[in-house]
Amino acid sequence: MSVSLSPAGTYEIDPARSSVTFTTRHLFGLGRVSGTFQVESGRVTIAEPVTHSTARAVVEARSFHTGTARRDDHVRSPAFLHAERWPEIRFESTRVARGEEGAWVVKGLLTVRGHQAPVELTVDALSVENGSLRISASTSVDRYRHGLTASKGLAARWLRLTLTTIAHPEPSTAAPAAEAATAPAVRHAAQREEISMSPKIAVIYYSSTGTVHELAEAVAEGARKEGAEVRLLRVSELAPEEAIAANDAWSAHASATKDIPVATPADIEWADAVIFGSPTRFGNISSQLKQFIDTLGGLWAQGKLADKVYSGFTATATAHGGQESTLLALYNSVHHFGGIIVTPGYTDPVKFADGNPYGTSHVNGQGALPVDDTARAAAAYQGKRVAAVTARFNNA
Repeated sequence: MSVSLSPAGTYEIDPARSSVTFTTRHLFGLGRVSGTFQVESGRVTIAEPVTHSTARAVVEARSFHTGTARRDDHVRSPAFLHAERWPEIRFESTRVARGEEGAWVVKGLLTVRGHQAPVELTVDALSVENGSLRISASTSVDRYRHGLTASKGLAARWLRLTLTTIAHPEPSTAAPAAEAATAPAVRHAAQREEISMSPKIAVIYYSSTGTVHELAEAVAEGARKEGAEVRLLRVSELAPEEAIAANDAWSAHASATKDIPVATPADIEWADAVIFGSPTRFGNISSQLKQFIDTLGGLWAQGKLADKVYSGFTATATAHGGQESTLLALYNSVHHFGGIIVTPGYTDPVKFADGNPYGTSHVNGQGALPVDDTARAAAAYQGKRVAAVTARFNNA
């Protein structure tokens, strides 16, 4: 994503267009938990020089939400946040500086449940839209440093937090119309610094013997090379263990990929774009991927599947065994999401080699034909194209 440092001024955070999302682990690290907090208020002041800028934000402790009522009530209780006694979670910046990799870092103090500890927010995205700031920043938080020490081991110590917000300029800091019309190109050149940042892409696939897994890796690599932040995720296996054990290739692949994270609806919510992969099953996607898609009803009901980019890839045993129909069947669901389908089409010479404009596909000949350079190149291009188009949408 393209990010700009805006002209100097003070901007008020819009709570209705702001949130804090988090990801952590539970069950001794085996399960992933994602959720949100609601931003109550905040202010960002862009100064000259930028290192003198400041930021503060207030989050409602009682707004903690993961979608599981029992868990949410427990976290809000005196055992953790004690939201009734400490209703606010506060951040106050102390310094703005360049990080080791060139990104802007906002250093400050986070106060949770009356315990204050230093944190560093990395500015992942910052742009100006119609005079307002669009900001995304992230950090990792050690809950122990804030006195949240219950359920050690069972619940993870660290949380990954991401703040997304829109902040509007205060009237007193808005530039007069006459000034705004004077030499804008010169003023913006002096006040804006471009930083290249990335869209978020989830590559979610099912693979029994490894063909689609190899394609997924190539798709993910192509997206990363285009600058995307990528999560490579598999869906849960539904086949009985006896069936898997009876097929040596299936069993070996299941063992080799057991450490790849299993996709959850939270990964879809996190992503700007989702690229699904599945072998064909009678001209349709696999039951494993279909079962995962069927778990997305909650996000669909909230409108959280809409306006994201989607794409797909597949593999078949024979040359005309459903490569196009599988992807068309997948895209039927995307229409229900209100999603934006981005296919590779014939927008690169590699697509005239692999021949499928709907998405990458490979014929594996019942395992006799491994993924070749043509399929890998097509998959990498598909990841690159989705990342590039998603970035353009994000910057529109």
